[in-house]
Amino acid sequence: MVGVVGVVVVGSLAAVGGTAFWMWRKNKTSANALSRMPPNSFVVARIELDQIRVFPPFADLRRTITHPAPDASARETALSRQMQDVVTRCSFDPVDHLRTVFVGADRDLLAGRSTSAWVATGVHDVTPAKARQCFDAVMGLSQGTTTTTTVNGHTVLTPVLRGSSRTPRDPAVHFMDGSVLVAEQGYMPTALRFAYQEAPGLSSSSPIARMMDRLGAQQAVAVAVDVAAIRTQNQQTVNEFADDLVRANPGSADLTLARQMETGGVAISLVGNGVSALARGEFPTATVARPFTVALQSFWAARKAEILSGIGEAQQGFGAMRAMAGLTGGRDAGERFDRIDAGFGVARAAVDQLRITQDDRSAVVTLTLTPPQVTALVNAARAAQQIASDMARMTDGLPGLLGGGAQRAPQAAPGGLPQIRF
Repeated sequence: MVGVVGVVVVGSLAAVGGTAFWMWRKNKTSANALSRMPPNSFVVARIELDQIRVFPPFADLRRTITHPAPDASARETALSRQMQDVVTRCSFDPVDHLRTVFVGADRDLLAGRSTSAWVATGVHDVTPAKARQCFDAVMGLSQGTTTTTTVNGHTVLTPVLRGSSRTPRDPAVHFMDGSVLVAEQGYMPTALRFAYQEAPGLSSSSPIARMMDRLGAQQAVAVAVDVAAIRTQNQQTVNEFADDLVRANPGSADLTLARQMETGGVAISLVGNGVSALARGEFPTATVARPFTVALQSFWAARKAEILSGIGEAQQGFGAMRAMAGLTGGRDAGERFDRIDAGFGVARAAVDQLRITQDDRSAVVTLTLTPPQVTALVNAARAAQQIASDMARMTDGLPGLLGGGAQRAPQAAPGGLPQIRF
């Protein structure tokens, strides 16, 4: 229940976009896309890339990757070259055309009846021919191979990247009109039936779909979980989690009501340059949700001092690194550590900004970061990366500095994509 919300950015979509996660026409609704998920899904995630693309921190990161600075590391330069190769060979940038991603997993995974009962779908706005062209381009850059088979009368492609061996769990890809479907080989026949509506998928009245509605369609990222389904398969683990909460805060015995939670959800909303995060746990009745919410508020109040202390200790650790960076002559080290300190300040403020409230049958945890706070966090993360790069370059690697022997990270072969495993 304890954490600090940061900015989650999907930076590797261009490398993966040619091989996965494209499906369903752009005029389809979220409800229709959900119906392509397994009917007994215990978890479904939705990512609205249209919103993420215009989010300023993501746009800045994308520019940094595609146009690295003159003093960028060899790894950063190689990644930029690889992404440019993808765009050139695809004749378009996959990141610009990927719109919405859905991922769902069936309860059979929980029960151990299946190891591959998951489906990934997505929305994009290019033709099947262009999507296949981009797929082939990525496979060519990675020097991988593709096996073509027919499943339920549909063409299915199974990519195997360079240096990998074939396994029955390799993800398979099926292109549709303006869309793509991704699933493991063993589950692809079932996934195709959902995709073509030959078998009923996730119902709009299911707990997962209802939680998605509660989270709202405006969210950039939304994840819904059928907690009751998880509890049915592994009641002992859920009960132990509730008991651990009570042991951590003996004064809030009502935390054991977590055992009665039916569904849960997490959502992240991007508004301008700000971020709002929400976690919702829904119970059978408001009568149950009310005492659990009060207990959760008590739990958080008791833990705030401990969390703030941990943030302070982490900041002190970076203070020791500041002295080390000064000794090694790290460029602009002082200014960069100032940005890191500002990031720790935002983390402390976030602890105070977190709110726990009751909403009908739900306990709701919310945290909103203002645009200046988000900017401070992004700058802090960037400064930390720059300091690490400078120190590694000047000392021939931190492991050597610490006496562990320097080990250089392997570089991808020229013109080849780094290996990607699903």
